[in-house]
Order: sequence, then C-alpha cells, then structure tokens
Amino acid sequence: MSENDEPIRIGLALGGGAVRGAAHIGVLDALVGAGLEPAVVTGTSAGALVGALYAAGKRPDEIIQLAQALRWARLVRPGRTRKALFETSKLGAFLDDALGGVDFAGLKLPFAAVACELTTGQEVVMTEGPVASAVMASAAIPGVFPPIERDGGLLVDGGIVNMVPAAAARRLGADIVVAVDVSGPLPRRPPTTLLHIMVAVSTLQPGGTDRLAEDADLVLCPQVDEYAFWELSRIPEFEQAGRVAAEKALPLLTALVEATAARRAWKRDC
Repeated sequence: MSENDEPIRIGLALGGGAVRGAAHIGVLDALVGAGLEPAVVTGTSAGALVGALYAAGKRPDEIIQLAQALRWARLVRPGRTRKALFETSKLGAFLDDALGGVDFAGLKLPFAAVACELTTGQEVVMTEGPVASAVMASAAIPGVFPPIERDGGLLVDGGIVNMVPAAAARRLGADIVVAVDVSGPLPRRPPTTLLHIMVAVSTLQPGGTDRLAEDADLVLCPQVDEYAFWELSRIPEFEQAGRVAAEKALPLLTALVEATAARRAWKRDC
C-alpha cells in the first residue's frame, strides 16, 4: 500500500492532571464512537496511564472500569524511605497486570510516554522496554511517588518538562495531532494538605499553552476545574467532561481529516 492509499493517522496526546486524567477516557470514548479512532497515542503522567491502556488494546469502557475499581489504600502505602510519601510497588504490579506485562513492541498501537530525568532535567520520551515502568516513571510526582530507575536514568513525572506531548505524537507518524489538556486551572477548592499541594503544583507548567498551539492541530480543554486533581470520587464527572469536549470538536476533527486527505490527493496528482 502506498502512502497515498493509507488512512489518515490521528495522533492523540494525553496530558497530565492526576485524577482529572479520567477525562481522557471520555475523549477516547467519543472518538471511537465517531469512527475517529486514534492510530498513535502519547501521554504524560495520568495521560500516559490512559494512553498505555488504550494502546494495549483496552476499550474505553474497560479503562473506565479499571479506573473506578482503583483503591489507592490497597495499591500505595506510606514510604519506608526518604524518597517519597508513598511506596508504589503494588501499584506497579497492578498496572503491569492490567497491561498484560507487555513491552512497547507488543502494543497494538504506537505509543510513547514522557518523563523527566531528575539529574539533568531533560525530557525523556520512552518508546521501548516494559510499558508499566515507563508509565510509572511518567507519573512519578516528585515527593509523592518515588523516582523510577530506568535505562540508567532516574525518572520522575513528565509534566515537569512536557505536560501534553503533542510533538511526540507527530514524530510517531500522526498526520493530525489532537492534544487533550486537563492540567488547569487550579481547583476552585484550594488544597489543604501537603499531598494535595504537591499534586496541584505538579500540574503547573508555564508556557505550556503556547507550546501546544505550535505542536497540535486541535487542542481539547475539558471543563474540569470544578473539582480538584485528587478527587477520586469525581472520576465519572471528569470522564463526562472529556466526552463533552470531544463531541463538540468532532465536526472540526472530521474537517481536518477531510482536508488532510484532500491535500494528500492533490500532491499525488501534481
């Protein structure tokens, strides 16, 4: 099959935002329901978790079931070292089981997870090796979860360097990049504990909006500011916010796909 005969590849870049990342599931559900399934997925932090599950073949309804079944008290426990508030070995095992122990090479779709190398501050885009450890690294909020040692680096939450990895989706072969930003603004109910403050601070990335405008063709910003980043009880509301944002954007995304296909045909005939 020649390049001109291949379908238009939609890339979905899913951003960090702690529990607000449940909005990504609603976005996926709307896109799949409209026949606009992503062919490439990238993610940071919570976006890496949702993106990895989708790239591994999980349907949106299966992902939401997993999210609603999460019981943090069973999966994380107080840290026994000075590296973080919580120890996450059980969470890592749960995630590896949900992903079927797959490596990147075994995923159904091209996928990349973004982390930050702690000792250099550099962005690390992971596309090889065990997927579960890549997701754990991408979501390792400094001080909350311990850094992940991977490929000789010490990795922490990717939101420090790239909250929504749209450019990575383009590099993986996407013709159209849809970015989903669930990072801000800060919740209307202010954080009152050390944990809540650290989670909220992890979503702050100056200049992120300008970067997205350059890297993505379409940016979705689900209305998630009514509830806080840490409210697990609000997963259904976050999911619905993502679905609403995606459904509103479907006509524009359809037009982008059609325009991209027309442009490709024009180049073919020249």
